[in-house]
Amino acid sequence: MRVVVLHNLRAGGAHRRLEEQVRRLHVEVVEVCPSTALPVTDDPFVLSFRPAAPERARCFRPPLRYLDLFALQVVWRRLADAVTSLRPDVVFANPCQFLQTPSALLALSAPTLYFCDEPRRVDYEPRATSGRNSLTRLPYAPLHRAERLLDRRAVARATRLATNSRHSATAIRAAYGREAEVLPMGVSADFRPGNERPRHLLSVGTLIDDKGHELVLRAAALTRRRWPVLVVAPRANDEAQARLERLARHVGVALSVRVAISDAELVRAYRQAQATLYLALREPFGLVAIEAQACGCPVIVSAEGGLPETLLPGVTGWAVPRDPAPAAVCVDELDRPETRARMSCAAAAHGAGASWERSASLLEDVLESVAHAR
Repeated sequence: MRVVVLHNLRAGGAHRRLEEQVRRLHVEVVEVCPSTALPVTDDPFVLSFRPAAPERARCFRPPLRYLDLFALQVVWRRLADAVTSLRPDVVFANPCQFLQTPSALLALSAPTLYFCDEPRRVDYEPRATSGRNSLTRLPYAPLHRAERLLDRRAVARATRLATNSRHSATAIRAAYGREAEVLPMGVSADFRPGNERPRHLLSVGTLIDDKGHELVLRAAALTRRRWPVLVVAPRANDEAQARLERLARHVGVALSVRVAISDAELVRAYRQAQATLYLALREPFGLVAIEAQACGCPVIVSAEGGLPETLLPGVTGWAVPRDPAPAAVCVDELDRPETRARMSCAAAAHGAGASWERSASLLEDVLESVAHAR
């Protein structure tokens, strides 16, 4: 079976999920993506795409964003032609960092499985929609309508949908009126317990407000031991990091920020954490939580989105409101050596049950089913 993997993902949770799945597929895989994507194979077919708007001052961006959208559609059409020329048995489509659903689906005749990590938040979550800049809302209104329409039309063209959690499946049903099959996520075998002494609280994720790093700093300031905080991010954001550093000074918590570290360094960070706090806003699933548990690290996650599905409440960690105070109470619970030892052991056992091999095997079964449903 020939599978063409189509995506426009950069470093982050969705990219990590795709990379781990593709690495374990026992089929012929060909990757096709624009140059804004971070490839997941050694020999991808790549078409150049360079958005112009981000390189200009904000006042010049509105017309350029329209041109960028048009250019992106041209690239997706050319990528669709490339996919067709490869004569795939099935296309494994994954998100586009600009539109959510890749528009190439609109021009494909091959059967397609679209892995929708989550609906396009800015269209379906009131908080995200209302957060748009009021000064640019009018000039960008036609652009936003076009992006929403392209996303919806592309989702409708997919043969089948898959996703990462029950929460995401529910959100996809509400947004698009389609069912998505939930495939289990996994953990690499490298993520396993060690015997390091706890040194910090850990927060992992992109340097944006929704990931909850600020909440982790405020929680650390409320703990009895005023634990130092380590933030690990997939890529740099100087402005966001500066805000975190100012907040850390204000609340009196030691902060370290590390960017784009290796898996070995990430495993060490998990092992050296008293707890991993993942206080993200409506996270669709949360690989961080299961990776931390696999390393024997108890987790404290926000009680929303797909995060509560990643743990055993009160056994491997806690799901709490997105508020520093209850998170700090949970951290203090781990000050009792017997409590942390018990939760660490349970977390490692729970995390070990998440396997990328199983995830990829089930994905392969779905791809086979889609390919034969012509």
